[in-house]
Amino acid sequence: MKEKKDRGIDYRTYRMKYYEAVMYTAFWALFCMICAYFFYRSWIAFIVLFFLLYPFYLRYIKRILKEKRNWQITIEFKELIRILSTNIQAGSSVENAFINAYEEIKMSNPSGSIVKEECLQIVRGLQNNIVIEELLSSFAKRSNNQEIIEFAQVFSVAKRSGCNLKEIIADTTDVIDLKVETKREFRVLIASKKLEHRIMCVIPFVIIGYITITSPGYFDIFYNTHWGTAVMTACLISYIGALVWGEKISEIKL
Repeated sequence: MKEKKDRGIDYRTYRMKYYEAVMYTAFWALFCMICAYFFYRSWIAFIVLFFLLYPFYLRYIKRILKEKRNWQITIEFKELIRILSTNIQAGSSVENAFINAYEEIKMSNPSGSIVKEECLQIVRGLQNNIVIEELLSSFAKRSNNQEIIEFAQVFSVAKRSGCNLKEIIADTTDVIDLKVETKREFRVLIASKKLEHRIMCVIPFVIIGYITITSPGYFDIFYNTHWGTAVMTACLISYIGALVWGEKISEIKL
């Protein structure tokens, strides 16, 4: 028997929107233009840098955007299960709790809310007599979000075993809430370090630019000789390596 396909968007991959592709490509072109000027003073270098490293840059940007979307899902899902827990504590059935939660989220969340759309899909699934465990499991699998996966697993076990669903959901909500708040605080600390690293990456260009303006011709030897080109290439490789390494160090995950 063939496995049923998951319903909805697969959040495990990221497809850039048109305006994102244009914006990040323009930023990459600007970065390559700056590097080509400061390291080579050559349009050929700009073209080589742009096309040679663009696939790696694009993959990195997609990963960053996917992580940003995953964090948005985490924050919105935390709000959803808090509303669910409140509704269930008030005596609503799980199915009605989801319906009421969707109505509340629809009033408070903007049109770009991911969890609001997923909650709508769950409500429609319930109206089509699809069991809630299957709907939650589908969302957890497609999102690949640790908090949603944990909640779906706990919910499924509690529903099948006939345990006190009200208490289990309340306890799980508290645990996820604490975990998300800890992640939020950690992200704030990491964001400040990332900002420091990016400022440090700009400083070499400021220094070279200042010397170029105040002492014209000072760096000409590096642009007019073969060994100068070799030295600047080594400097560029070291700079890009430091840039990538700094981003890697700041990508600590909980």
